[in-house]
Amino acid sequence: MTANPKLKIPLVILGALLLIAVCLWVLRVALAPFFAAVVFTYLLMPAHRFLKSRIGQGLSALTVIFIGLVIGAIATWGIVAVFEEQIRRLAASVPQLKITLETRLVPWLQGYPWVIQKIQSALESFDAMTFLRGVSGAGLGVVGWTLQALSLALAPLIAYYMLIDGPRWMESMESLIPPRLRPDALGVIEEINKRLGGFIRGELLVIIAMSFLQGLAFAILGVPYAWLLGLIAGFSNIVPYSPYVTALPIAVLLAAFEGAGWGRITVVALTFFLVQKAEGFYFTPVWVGRASRLHPLEVLLALLCFGFAFGILGLIFAVPLMIVFKVIGKKLIEMYRAHPWFEAE
Repeated sequence: MTANPKLKIPLVILGALLLIAVCLWVLRVALAPFFAAVVFTYLLMPAHRFLKSRIGQGLSALTVIFIGLVIGAIATWGIVAVFEEQIRRLAASVPQLKITLETRLVPWLQGYPWVIQKIQSALESFDAMTFLRGVSGAGLGVVGWTLQALSLALAPLIAYYMLIDGPRWMESMESLIPPRLRPDALGVIEEINKRLGGFIRGELLVIIAMSFLQGLAFAILGVPYAWLLGLIAGFSNIVPYSPYVTALPIAVLLAAFEGAGWGRITVVALTFFLVQKAEGFYFTPVWVGRASRLHPLEVLLALLCFGFAFGILGLIFAVPLMIVFKVIGKKLIEMYRAHPWFEAE
């Protein structure tokens, strides 16, 4: 059986698709407001669908975006109000932390002279010019992050147009799909859209729940700056398994600086582990897993592959990208099993 040459994809179309993919990759930083707007749109979509049949599409989009911004502003104000007091305490306790570090670390270092030698060699090899260049580069990085944060202010405006014109854009894209492939393609797009929406909304709930639970656990155990550590742990769940690296070591060190013994430090670590297990056994499987339908091994594979390829952005978008690949792969497997070659004797 020979392939019909009319059914081959023209090289011009393949070249255009490849060029679009390259442009998206090169402009990924500039497109950050659009990525943020997509997340914002997914969060607001259920409320928009509920209101647009009652008050109209335009007014509904304005209403849900305004309510979303108000809720975000109130949450930010509350977080700043809580952290302002903890940041002042932290600044006031720096001299005491320094004294504690000297009284505990110096005697320990005296028992390990090779560590002192390593520190001395590192100080001797210190290059001031290299340090200044690094500081300069960090300053430019801060400026870049500031400009990028300002550009994210465009996300609500972009989300408004997505809510208003999204259906029309989808119809235009559907018209570009060959009619013979349209049912399968639309089914894949619908499933990806459903899973990504459920994943984003579920992930937000997980962040809120874990921030509160970890902060509450640290506060009960008397760990300094408990709610700040809880927020760090909660937001770290954007990258699965990362709270063990971002929040747990800081909590253990702060507890140790406060004079906690090995028993109390063990309790802090064990409590943190148990709260994270609640996230792994209930919150993520129920609120996120049912929408994403990813196996834990698939999540680990996504983190390793996309993190290695794209760095921190790859870690953040690993799960959404794996959802897209899994849905497309599922459809390709169905096509493979329906192929005459697979069913032949």
